[in-house]
Amino acid sequence: MPTRAQVFLCWLLFTGAMALLSVVLHAIVPPVMTALQGSIGVGPLGVIMLVGWLALALYIYPPLLRSWLARRRSSRIRQR
Repeated sequence: MPTRAQVFLCWLLFTGAMALLSVVLHAIVPPVMTALQGSIGVGPLGVIMLVGWLALALYIYPPLLRSWLARRRSSRIRQR
């Protein structure tokens, strides 16, 4: 079992890593997106991104959600 100090240090490390990732992404992503929109065009890039998010939502998320709910239900049954 981690101590409170270890939990706090882990939280602090995670927060620092996420702040660094945010700075890096804000520096890299806007120029890349601008270049993509300039080369492909705003319309097709938006459609490609929308189709990608829909595929992710329809094919990847539901099985993960079902397996998580099944594990949760089975653990509740075992507890009783």
